[in-house]
Amino acid sequence: MSSRTTVPLVAALALGIGVALFHGVPGLEDFTAGASSTASSAGPVTSDLDFDGDYFTVTGKAHIDHKDAKAGAVTYCPLDDLERATCAYGKLTPELREHAQASGRQEIDVDPAGWDVNGEVDIPALPDVTGSKAYHGWFWNRSHLVADSLGGDPSHENLVMGTRTQNVGSTQQDGQYAGGMAHTEQAARDYLDSADAEGCPLYYAATPRYTGDELIPRTVTVDIRSCNGSIDEHVEVANTAAEYAIDYTTGSFEPTR
Repeated sequence: MSSRTTVPLVAALALGIGVALFHGVPGLEDFTAGASSTASSAGPVTSDLDFDGDYFTVTGKAHIDHKDAKAGAVTYCPLDDLERATCAYGKLTPELREHAQASGRQEIDVDPAGWDVNGEVDIPALPDVTGSKAYHGWFWNRSHLVADSLGGDPSHENLVMGTRTQNVGSTQQDGQYAGGMAHTEQAARDYLDSADAEGCPLYYAATPRYTGDELIPRTVTVDIRSCNGSIDEHVEVANTAAEYAIDYTTGSFEPTR
């Protein structure tokens, strides 16, 4: 395949190294977001985005930024000069989905930018999100921009460091994870597995958003639109974990309570 390539909480950036201190959870007023990739990581970072879902929010209709997206293929944008993934996109089809299902879950033998520190943690449930559950396990995941279940590769260009809750959220629907990146991934799987997808590709693009030279994105934006318009969303996914402070340069983290 060819190659080409903010978080609702109170963020306190300590000593200019980009440590975001999260007292709240998505949907609360004290949950603020990282800025664009050109912003400085020194000083407090705020955003007018309101993450009112399970580590994600739908902010409008999809932005179709990649006019060269090809049906049945995923394109990966090149790594930047800090070796960070920058975007992945394509027009997903039932055939691509079927191939992914036949291939099964792929082993990931590469590490995304910033991968260094990890550990087992307890992340509390979100009090204002119905069905949210507490989590015990690894804090960081190797998070796909385009999921392997949708035809994405386990490559540097398709991976970022994501908190467990960024990756899958804290809720489930019908036994499947439903928050974070899983919100759009499950919508895509359901669509591609339906008769509606025959001859009607699904535009899907994921773009990590970094602040300055930080190696870990503060958010990932996902644009998803079916050719018939039945799905049409621009989604912001928060790369956070409730009650944890995160250094987005080093990947270190600590509980705030």
